[in-house]
Amino acid sequence: MTALAIQPLLDAIRTYADDDLLARVQVPETGREFHLLHRDDEVEVWLIAWSPGASTGFHDHGTATTAFTVLAGSLVEHNWLGGLQIADVGPGDARAHDAGHVHDVRNVGSRPAISLHAYAPRLDAMHNYRFLGDRISLIGAEPGRT
Repeated sequence: MTALAIQPLLDAIRTYADDDLLARVQVPETGREFHLLHRDDEVEVWLIAWSPGASTGFHDHGTATTAFTVLAGSLVEHNWLGGLQIADVGPGDARAHDAGHVHDVRNVGSRPAISLHAYAPRLDAMHNYRFLGDRISLIGAEPGRT
């Protein structure tokens, strides 16, 4: 992972992470709710509210490098790095990945979670994958969120 690519994303997260964000979010009964906080030609920042049991499914972020932090609650990140690696992500923890990294982020707890995500360049496409135990298989692609 290149520090030059990741550092601006971590800086963006620090810029936007504050307690006022928590008041702006209403957690959905199921799934996730997305709030676009910032978008320019170089970076976009999203606030995501996670209901208990919500999951992204295995995906990548196309050509975008990504970083995220948890503001409230906790998430579990399932990373595909030629094998499955699992990371617990609690309040204040940050995760960052180069373009093409495949993961599935989940709220496995019984309480809602709130996270802040930054992408550079802008999130223009995502690829979805099926986890097959010892490998992943590409399911399809979708455009980034608008």
